[in-house]
Amino acid sequence: MIADEILKELRLIVGSGGVKTGEALSLVHSGSDERNLDAAVMVTPRNTGEVASVLRLCNEQRIAVVPHGGRTGLVGGGVSAIGEIILSLAALNKIESLSADGGTAVVESGVTLLSLQDAAAKVDLATGIDIAARGSATIGGMISTNAGGMEAFRHGVMRHRVLGLEVVLPDGRIMSDMAQVTKSNEGYDLKQLFIGAEGTLGIITRAVIRLAPADEFTATALVACPSATDAITLFRKLQRSLDLLRAEFMARDYFTLASANLGPASLPAFTEAPAYLILEIDAADQQTAQSALEEALAEAIEEGLVVDAILAQSEKERTEIWNIREDSSVVDRVHPNGYWFDISVPLQELEMWLTHFNEGVATLGPDVRGFAFGHLGDGNLHVGVAGAPDKDAAKAIVYANLRELGGSFSAEHGIGLDKRQDLHRFVDPVKLALMRSIKAMLDPNEIMNPGKVL
Repeated sequence: MIADEILKELRLIVGSGGVKTGEALSLVHSGSDERNLDAAVMVTPRNTGEVASVLRLCNEQRIAVVPHGGRTGLVGGGVSAIGEIILSLAALNKIESLSADGGTAVVESGVTLLSLQDAAAKVDLATGIDIAARGSATIGGMISTNAGGMEAFRHGVMRHRVLGLEVVLPDGRIMSDMAQVTKSNEGYDLKQLFIGAEGTLGIITRAVIRLAPADEFTATALVACPSATDAITLFRKLQRSLDLLRAEFMARDYFTLASANLGPASLPAFTEAPAYLILEIDAADQQTAQSALEEALAEAIEEGLVVDAILAQSEKERTEIWNIREDSSVVDRVHPNGYWFDISVPLQELEMWLTHFNEGVATLGPDVRGFAFGHLGDGNLHVGVAGAPDKDAAKAIVYANLRELGGSFSAEHGIGLDKRQDLHRFVDPVKLALMRSIKAMLDPNEIMNPGKVL
């Protein structure tokens, strides 16, 4: 339990309304993990100075701090416990500046991705990154987990969108590296330490985000392919010939389940195939976009890369097609208690991995189902196994040949609490030792998000 004297000092720092306990905290939604609010104390600073004061106090008193953004994480990175405090960045929600000429935005870490997307759109810019949880996920949380999403093959992951950071260190010192330019070789690029560190080294309070040109007019298609290899060949072909925005992959079992529950009425007659893609391109006007994608898919059908395709004819149809991919929780609604994994597979090895995965799922029993979908351009797959006897059995199938193929067991969701054993199992021991050394140097009292990552 946090002593009353500490709660009193915290209220002096952030104001009486900035410390929630008991009934006040019970009104806060726990987000994606019901364990997130177990600490029973939430502190909400209003600015960087208050974050620094809170960390300074907690460091002196050896009180652990669990940072919270939008609480959308999927690996237990925001889980807290009694004796710790939750530090919410919700009040740091200002977009301080946005430059159309510079193509940059200076934001506080509690700004949601959707808020930044809306602000950027007003000056014909975009964030260059998009995820399904855009309405809740915060920029600080996305930086802390090095989020990826649907546009990573085109614009990179969050690490590639960050030009500058302001970070409060565990002892309360503030590191400001807020350059708004691409070229800044001023010694070690220390901000990279905090991107993907999941709040274990410090608290990100402000960031400079590199924006991208806004999409002008888009055309969207749902495509069935004879194999994953054909889907990859089509992707590379379109990437060379068109302004390809998104290429989302769905294996047969996932598509069959999702389309039956979410898709438009036209889909029941859609050709069954081993691999499906949702493709989206950009062009100077709507007619050009539609015609270009239609012509490219007609050619792909002639070449045998595509067996069927639906080109969205309205925004309603586009939304219905994207719902098949984005509302992946349909799997959990139909098959509760499944196990989920977030992996990356080199594209040249995707067909082999899928074959091994499907064969492995079959060995677990007739009632076990495997589901795979994700971001084709960077090989990031979200993989579900429903009906497996336990998570270790499912994990053995998903990870079986992943390292040998050059893949990663953690693509875009981070390590958090749930993947620590996998980190120790798969990651080079020298790399792990260096990570521990950095942690010990920056957070010797181990107050920052304890138990996560390492």
